[in-house]
Amino acid sequence: MKNRLFVIGAIIATLTPFAHKAEAHVPFLKPNLFHVIHNRFQIESAYTELPFQADFAMDSPNFMMIDPNFNIVQLTPSFKTKAAVYLEPTISIEGTYRISTGVRKGPRYRGIQTTEGKKYFSDDTLRVKGQNILLQYYNSADVYIYKGKSPNYKPNPLNKGVEIIPLTSPNQVKKGDKITFRVLNEGKIVPNARIVVVYDNEHYEYHRKEDLYDVENTRKSNIYANAKGEFTFRPNRAGLVMLFVTIHKHIEGNLWDSYNTALTMEVILP
Repeated sequence: MKNRLFVIGAIIATLTPFAHKAEAHVPFLKPNLFHVIHNRFQIESAYTELPFQADFAMDSPNFMMIDPNFNIVQLTPSFKTKAAVYLEPTISIEGTYRISTGVRKGPRYRGIQTTEGKKYFSDDTLRVKGQNILLQYYNSADVYIYKGKSPNYKPNPLNKGVEIIPLTSPNQVKKGDKITFRVLNEGKIVPNARIVVVYDNEHYEYHRKEDLYDVENTRKSNIYANAKGEFTFRPNRAGLVMLFVTIHKHIEGNLWDSYNTALTMEVILP
């Protein structure tokens, strides 16, 4: 496995000029139900190198649920293991709920920025040359579920960190449907953002050479937002799918913030 720039969830005890063997992980939230029809409802929060296979737990001090009336309810995990954290929020009124990890601050890494503007860290810094930089990582994950006969969805951005906001309902999406999104950073549109599309279990079908957040990731399923930060996604298979975005923001000098977010969706058959 190649360790690339957009590593999230790697836990490094000490900061060294070249951090070797940093593991590449993506955060995700995975509910057992997208349409809540009984009280046996839970959400798994974890990091993964492969789609939706929990590798180690993603805990957060900012777990929250936004109900259909846009009320924010802070969530506390009901159970924790080494591989995952579990949430069991109370779903009462009908409509769409957004479950979020909130923005979680991660480690700071030393990296290299090449003359082309590409940013690398870990083992890749040994093979590229450029300016020494520091990357402060932030990550988050979201999922939308609903109760009742209809999602009755309305967009509800938090305007914190990087967000992938559905402009049309992200629930009851069928294979072949079109669904529109907008990428925001602190509430402002992000033009031309790269969206990495990852289907559940696709590693059983393809030998991927690149990590999900790889700066050189050019997989055919990638989508790019337009100048308004908007993009349209048409799923070509049923099952779970992840949309993943990384945005870099220059703070000052050689310091950069790196915001990473993942949105989990369910795609059903027509």
